[in-house]
Amino acid sequence: MASTVELVLQAFQAAVRPLVRMLIRRGASYPVAAERLRQLFVEEAVREIEVRGMKPTASAVSLLSGVHRKDLRQRELAAQAPAAADAVTPGTGAAAEPALGLIGQIVGRWMSDPAYREGGRPRRLQRGTGAGSFDALVQGVSTDVGPRAVLEEMLRLQVVRQDGEHIELDTAGTVPRGDFAAMAGTLGQNVGDHAAVACANLLDGRDLLEQAIYVDEIGSESAQVLHETATRAWRPVLARVLRVAEKRIARDAVKEDEAGRRVRIRFGVYFHVDDPNQKEQE
Repeated sequence: MASTVELVLQAFQAAVRPLVRMLIRRGASYPVAAERLRQLFVEEAVREIEVRGMKPTASAVSLLSGVHRKDLRQRELAAQAPAAADAVTPGTGAAAEPALGLIGQIVGRWMSDPAYREGGRPRRLQRGTGAGSFDALVQGVSTDVGPRAVLEEMLRLQVVRQDGEHIELDTAGTVPRGDFAAMAGTLGQNVGDHAAVACANLLDGRDLLEQAIYVDEIGSESAQVLHETATRAWRPVLARVLRVAEKRIARDAVKEDEAGRRVRIRFGVYFHVDDPNQKEQE
């Protein structure tokens, strides 16, 4: 039987393979990636030692991480690295990223507020200052940025479509496809939190939500049908969770002090297709 070390290494290798493919396609070579990985090993070793109530000496960090003492930099041992400080157990620690951005807040309100929904989905909004308009939606979230500037940014990120004076939310997803930097940031946040959940369940005996179904021996057309079905099923779930989230945010703003409002959550969904026919065409 394989050792636990070998088992977690196999899991690690399977999980990072798509990320390695991404690095190769974008010109990030092994030496560059290896240095980042070395830094992560040091940061997480420092964090683990401090969690145990010990001082992260060079010897202790080297022993736990496997990084030779001569390759450890003093600044890495002087204080816990920022990235390690943010690597909290899911649902129990401080936010590892800024609060939800303005665009995200607007999309969330659009998808959950009954005033901006119709027929079980976000409705088309009209420019203008009337009730239920796009401008009213934006100003209901924040008056710091004008509706026109918000619309231009949402169009740039391709999360909305505009037809004259009407604006429609792209409910197939709100990944900012028009901005590579934003897409890369979203990838890191989503995949990082998903991995954190899986690791917490595996190593700490947590029971955090992580479910998936697996289907094989189907054709490309069936995969597309299932993708469309999953997308339709996700929309009402997202709207329901967002409505509860807005209520809890308002409640905690009154009931909890700042120290009690350090918890963050992420709830998401993905749909993966492994289609050999498509790969052959590419």
